[in-house]
Parts: sequence; C-alpha cells; structure tokens
Amino acid sequence: MDETGRPAKRDGSKPYKKGRGRFISKGRRLQQNVNLDSTAAEDLAEYIITILARDPNAVQITRDSFAPGRTKLTISCDPNVTGRLIGKDGKTITAIRQVVRAVAGRYGKRVDLEVALANE
Repeated sequence: MDETGRPAKRDGSKPYKKGRGRFISKGRRLQQNVNLDSTAAEDLAEYIITILARDPNAVQITRDSFAPGRTKLTISCDPNVTGRLIGKDGKTITAIRQVVRAVAGRYGKRVDLEVALANE
C-alpha cells in the first residue's frame, strides 16, 4: 500500500499521480506557413464589416501597413453604422477582432482594427 492507503502498482509508480503525466510545452506553436504577403485577414475583415454595415457606401476602410507583417485597418463610418459595428458593450467588434487576429496569426501577421466616425 502507498501513503494514501490505496494499493500500489506493480511497477512501483504512484497509482494516483496528479497532473497530466507528460510534459506539454507552453511555448508558442511554430509557424510553418508564414506568408507576409497574404491579405486573407484584411479581406475577411472588410467582408464582415461591409455585411454588418448593410450599406457598403456608408463604410470606408483604410489599410495602413507600418511594419512587415503588421497592418492597421481604420474603419470610418456613419454614426448609425458605428453602433451596429461596435455592438452592445463592444462585443461585436471584439468578436470581429478575435476572428481577424486568428486568421492573421495563421499567416504570421498581426492585423489591428480601429473604428472611427466619418468626418462630415
């Protein structure tokens, strides 16, 4: 019997060991397909935003690339559309950012979204 009063295994190991038992790396996963020229994340963001806006003419999207693999999308829209894009407590824009960052991460990029009111 072991110290907990349970029967011991025949190989001498502890029968009820806490934890996962194997070492799992907490480091970042290696990116195999790094393609800094891909615009898949930016195109996805533009598609989602124009669908949510319901009027493609009410939204202007500007792409600013300021480092290799780093892009900033600035969304200028009417005040009526801004509320629809941001959502209640910012949940909609947060979800869009998460999806776009996940897609961009597959290509080794970083895409940031910024919502601004259109200057009238």
